[in-house]
Amino acid sequence: MRAGYAFRVTIVVLVFLAAGPALAQGARDEWQQPDRVVTDLNLRSGASVADVGCGNGYFTFRLAKAVSESGKVFATDIDAKALKSVSQRAEKEHLGNIEAVLSEPTETKLKAASVEAAVLSDVLHHVPAEQRLPLVRSIAQALKPGGVLFVIDWRKSHEVKQDPYDRLIPLEDLVKLGKDAGLALDAEFHYLKFQVFLRFRKP
Repeated sequence: MRAGYAFRVTIVVLVFLAAGPALAQGARDEWQQPDRVVTDLNLRSGASVADVGCGNGYFTFRLAKAVSESGKVFATDIDAKALKSVSQRAEKEHLGNIEAVLSEPTETKLKAASVEAAVLSDVLHHVPAEQRLPLVRSIAQALKPGGVLFVIDWRKSHEVKQDPYDRLIPLEDLVKLGKDAGLALDAEFHYLKFQVFLRFRKP
């Protein structure tokens, strides 16, 4: 599971609880395909991006590389310990383009229209149902006009044993969350074995 928004939780998270060999943490790169995912985010050098619910920074440091030193990555999480770990690693690796942001369950604490993209990976299914839309609306507010939100979350299927089945969110509900937050679905990527991967755009 992801380390920040898991209430615990992670968003981006990430402390995945393995439910079987296929989902074991050590094999994550195989099924998460992080390099391909980041490539499909199509981030330009110098872009600003939010890793919402960054957890231990699984995607944070890849995003920092993608936007280069001239860009900015806001690593947000509700877990202060997770953010401290991300900040310490960023300092150790001399990455000045990562900024840790202590957020709240329904509020990213990001300035309005401050980022061109946001990543929400394996977080929403940890969030109580009544808090999901306020959280996505907060992310949408932080996006610049034309900005994009990428949602990655476990596919609701009995083949995915990562979390209790009842906590997994149907694809149509994820799409509705984005639309209710004022965003338009404009892409869906189908190559992740256990997860849905959606792109929403702000008008």
